[in-house]
Amino acid sequence: MTVLDEVYQDRLLALADPIARQGHVVADPSFTARAHSRACGSSAEISVRIEDGVVADYGQIVDACALGSASASVVGAAIVGAKVDEVREAGRALEAMLKRAGPPPTGRFADLKALEPARAFRNRHASILLTFRAFEKGLQARG
Repeated sequence: MTVLDEVYQDRLLALADPIARQGHVVADPSFTARAHSRACGSSAEISVRIEDGVVADYGQIVDACALGSASASVVGAAIVGAKVDEVREAGRALEAMLKRAGPPPTGRFADLKALEPARAFRNRHASILLTFRAFEKGLQARG
């Protein structure tokens, strides 16, 4: 099995389609934020409602490759009910897994492990991290 075969495995492709919470409209969002990957043109816009430090609702519009779509889908399926710090930690763990061979995220975001073989494709890392980057941008803009 080649590295490319490992990356585009059936499990990852199943995660990518359909993207969880794609097009979901969030009533009264705490923030809406966008992230874009210049390397491949992938983009994500997310809307998040936070109540008492917990994600109460989440919606996204994602236009990304299979890797970015799979990542966004895992986030969409797992994020509602997560504490803000838990989401941020999952994003840091995913970045460390991709860029520094760290362990994959755990807990509700454990399905991101399916993206572990994508370490070899640095030009796709930004796409895989899109929703987490948008989440951080939204938090920063919110203050």
